[in-house]
Amino acid sequence: MLESVRQYLQDWSDACEYANECAPDLSFFGNGEPFTALLFIGAVCYLVWAFNEARIHRRAEAFAGAAHSAQGELMAVVQQMQQGAAAPKKLAA
Repeated sequence: MLESVRQYLQDWSDACEYANECAPDLSFFGNGEPFTALLFIGAVCYLVWAFNEARIHRRAEAFAGAAHSAQGELMAVVQQMQQGAAAPKKLAA
């Protein structure tokens, strides 16, 4: 790709020197081809962005669900510890 760009710029430079007119060649704007390529690139970027956003939201929901269940388990352990502290058992000798 870089070779074709280099060749295009070299041809333009040669034509500029030959004709003594150094205006850029804008004929490629007429057929709409670069705009369809830019539109395609934009669509691909949007799809990648949407996929990443959906993945981030799924991970956040999964993390929140795991944190909620861990909180419930933690509260159960705390209640067991409080009950154990409230009623100490004496061992028979």
